[in-house]
Amino acid sequence: MAKKDENLEYTCPFCFSSIDLKKIHYECTNPACTKMFLRSLSEKDKLKYSCGKDDEEIDIENTIFLGKDPLGEDPITTKHHIVRNSSGICDICNRSAYKRLCPVCHNPIPQGAEDEGSTVFVVLGPKGVGKSHYIAVLINQLKNSFSPEFGATMSPATDRTTLKYRGVYYKRLFEEGRKLQPTLSYEDSKESREPMIYYLRFLEGDAPKVYTLAFFDTAGEDLDSTSKMMGLNLNSFISRASGIVFLVDPLQIPYINTRIHMDNKPSTGPNVADMLANISNIIRTNNKIKIRNQIKIPLAVVLTKSDVLMKSPENEEEAKILFGLNSSLNIEREYGKYDEANFEQISVEIEEYMRRAVSNDFIQTIKEFEQYCYFAVSSLGSNPVGSVLARGISPMRVEDPFIWLLNCDNFGGMTK
Repeated sequence: MAKKDENLEYTCPFCFSSIDLKKIHYECTNPACTKMFLRSLSEKDKLKYSCGKDDEEIDIENTIFLGKDPLGEDPITTKHHIVRNSSGICDICNRSAYKRLCPVCHNPIPQGAEDEGSTVFVVLGPKGVGKSHYIAVLINQLKNSFSPEFGATMSPATDRTTLKYRGVYYKRLFEEGRKLQPTLSYEDSKESREPMIYYLRFLEGDAPKVYTLAFFDTAGEDLDSTSKMMGLNLNSFISRASGIVFLVDPLQIPYINTRIHMDNKPSTGPNVADMLANISNIIRTNNKIKIRNQIKIPLAVVLTKSDVLMKSPENEEEAKILFGLNSSLNIEREYGKYDEANFEQISVEIEEYMRRAVSNDFIQTIKEFEQYCYFAVSSLGSNPVGSVLARGISPMRVEDPFIWLLNCDNFGGMTK
């Protein structure tokens, strides 16, 4: 992490721009400044900054970030005057402005960014793998289960994160008991480009830590090829991620799909080995990593919907793809501690399972990453009946990949 006397670069967890913290924008909280700013504008500048109200100015940068036209009918506006210089002094009232903004997208830069930076976790995988359900349940588990277990607090960084999580995820899944709608492609929904940002604070122990966590929910079809990822600019946030969670749906794997007996069995999906190879190539290209060098971003490979693999086998062929009573998944991790031995035991088992079920090429691509670990989780705990979660939600080990990522070399471990 950069020290305060160095050239301070910070990766914005909203737009993924690499910014110099000495060259940022500010927001003045003096309500009179917006009115005075708008009155001082020339007729030409009024077209850029005036929305017709005398107490709201157009936020050009945030409007563009959200995929809208600043000169259109519904630009993003603010009642707080934006200071577009790095002095930290409002150009209207000449007082200090303390709310810092990313100069590219005008989302907030948290206090402590110089020391803590941002920790961006990207959840990737094919269409239908369960990314939205995993993120929704993970955030709920982090707030209500993980935080009390590890002496942490987790809170949304912005009101938009609160509204997005509740409106898109929590209400439908936890209150209405229905499956989530498929994630729209970045091509079709530019609003989906905005991540959900949370502050995770470990305040106990000798070295308190604060992480700024950004969760992205990507549409599976956006990851079909390197050219599509590049075209949608997804390569930027993938390459700058602090950790990658790569989800694999066992029911999309032909070897498993043809052997398992279950109702409403889906069709097989795309080749996950090819998709992960595309992601690896994107990271190497963007970060200029030579082919002989390993990728530094930690990779958690996660087998989703694992509850369907925990049942009793109906025949010998099905027995080949199910986890038996002796599976390491049945051994609970130690409460309140980083149980490295338990994770290692599970990882070895799932790696061999993936080698057999997917391909050796998949395993070799994973080894391009310097730090990796395998997991098996279930976000919902049971198979939905149509769109209804008839048995409610009973998550299984969804926080394990996150616990492992926070204890990778990049993050230095948790405080407990």
